[in-house]
Parts: sequence; structure tokens; C-alpha cells
Amino acid sequence: MTRDEVLRYLDDTRDVEGWFFPVDAYLFGFIDEIQKRERIQGNLFEIGVHHGKTAIFLARMRREGEIAGVCDIFDQQELNVDRSGEGNRAIFERNLRGHKPRVFAKLSSALTPDDTTERCRFFHIDGGHRAEDVVNDLEVAARALLPDGVVAVDDLFNPNWPGVGEGFYRFIAARPDVFVPLLIGGNKVLLARPEAAERYERHWSGVHEAVDAPFDFGVKEWLGRRVLTAIRLAWVDLDPYGAARLHAR
Repeated sequence: MTRDEVLRYLDDTRDVEGWFFPVDAYLFGFIDEIQKRERIQGNLFEIGVHHGKTAIFLARMRREGEIAGVCDIFDQQELNVDRSGEGNRAIFERNLRGHKPRVFAKLSSALTPDDTTERCRFFHIDGGHRAEDVVNDLEVAARALLPDGVVAVDDLFNPNWPGVGEGFYRFIAARPDVFVPLLIGGNKVLLARPEAAERYERHWSGVHEAVDAPFDFGVKEWLGRRVLTAIRLAWVDLDPYGAARLHAR
């Protein structure tokens, strides 16, 4: 999705409840544009939808012949052990009207290869935030992702949800050759298969033109790699007025 298309999405979904920072929307769009240039085609899938804010974005990313799918427990909130989000199917379907993704109302641990397909170019993980949930969802993504696909993980550095980081590092320690970090956004971390990372990294010079947000971009060392990182220009708790000015630009 182009920068203008992302801006339209942000305007259109202003009233949809959810946690999808604008900088991350621009970065999702940036990855989508790279995949178009690199002729990477495939399906899209999301674990954990809440009210559909990111599911709408993935549905707009979908091209002809591609399938978009989502998984959430929805009304089975007794299965939502850590209370991370609260999917509501009626609200979700109202917000997704016209897009009609494939919907799997169950635990992500019950997803099959037929559900997700094994041809995903983009996979978004925002389900259960316990360590065991994150390990499971990364396993599901690894099974579903194409060799040149990208996985986005939510809340990896969020101090409110330390289980996400625990699960991520547990997965990386057990399966170090499956994914490498590609990009750190506002609240999303994007991963790729080791052999695919260079296909994306050669496009990094265009990131400033693709993103309209109060962030700069730099390279940070993490997990033995140099990872493109969205760097905040101001911290709200340290400089609230400066942050407000940056967001108003």
C-alpha cells in the first residue's frame, strides 16, 4: 500500500477500536510495496483481531487471487486466559463489511495448514500474550509462511506484556534458523526467513518516503544482526509538549 493509501486507511478507521500505531501501518504498507516490487505473491493471515483494525489493513493489502484469513476466539472469552484484547465478532464483521476474510473462531493452537494455507506472504501475530501462546503462534506462522514472506509480532517490547518477549526468545532459542529480525516499528517487530532478509533490506533507503510519523530510522544491533529501527524523536513522558508538536506535524 502506498503512503497515500495508508493515510486513507488511517482516516477511514479512526473510530475503529484497536492498537495499531500509525507508524506500524506505514511500515506494513512499506513491506507490501516491497513485496509488489519483488513480485512476492501469497495469502495474508492474522491471529487475534479484537475489532478488526489491522484485519481491515490486511484486507486492503489483498490482491487478486490472494486469500485473507483471521483467527480469534471471539465470544469464547473463557479461553482468553490473559485478557489480552477481547474480540467481538459482531463488531468485527460490521467493521469488515465488504472485505469478507475467512474467519476461524477458535484457539490459534487448533489452526491447521488448511486454515492458514501454507502460502502466506504476510502473517500478523496479535493473539494470546502468554509465552506459550506466542511460541505456538510463531510455530503456526513458520508453517504458513512462504520462503519470502514476513511475520509481524505485536507487543514484543511492551512492558505491560512481558510474556510476549519471553515466548519470542524461547522460540528463537529453540529454532534459531527459522526467523531473523527485519524491522522494529512502534509496537510491531517484523521477521523474515534468514535467506529472504536481503530482498527486503535492499529497499531500506526508501523508508523515509514511505512513513509519515514522528520517528526517525536507524540501524540497531539485535540478535546478531543490524536491524532497521523506528526511533522516537520524543518521549511523551519526558517531553509531552515536544511529542505533541511532532504528532501535529
